[in-house]
Amino acid sequence: MIKKNYMYKIYMIGSNFILSPVLILSVVLILSVIGNYGSAHAQENTEFTATLSGKEVIPPVKTDGTGIANFEVGENSLSYQINVLNAGKITSVQINHGAVGTNGDAIVTLIESKGDDDVNLIDNIPTLTGIASTTQSSSSFSASGNVNVADLTGPFKDKTIADLVIAMQSGETYVNVQTEDHPEGELRGQISEED
Repeated sequence: MIKKNYMYKIYMIGSNFILSPVLILSVVLILSVIGNYGSAHAQENTEFTATLSGKEVIPPVKTDGTGIANFEVGENSLSYQINVLNAGKITSVQINHGAVGTNGDAIVTLIESKGDDDVNLIDNIPTLTGIASTTQSSSSFSASGNVNVADLTGPFKDKTIADLVIAMQSGETYVNVQTEDHPEGELRGQISEED
């Protein structure tokens, strides 16, 4: 008799799961939302880097220029620090959408010169905009700033910083340093997540 009651309880528990697909779907949806929140929240404080060189440009560019770009994900922004040595006169620094070996559209302009009429008289170097701080001397510069959702352009215009970070994690973004001598890019570096 005890054995039958035990069997009956197991059968009823099994029936409840079979008869309650709405409950199962609800649990799956709740776990999915929790998982997505966790992955989006986990992006904060993630760090990325890109080593910049002429050989990464497509087609490759012969240059003495080198550089490094570092990124850190904040709550609603992406901060950056870029250092370039021995490049030509910088006209723009962008994050572009594209995998290794492919060119893609600009999705964020990090730095852009104001033009020929607005130059810094010291060493006749263009004043750079869109950055928190910068110094540029001869053919080298250092800049830092933040990317916000309003800065996203091109195919990322209506997307979020989280979308940008996912593209960076997937290896689908690169830094492109454009100069007067190389308007399509003198230095390039694929963005990758730091270990």
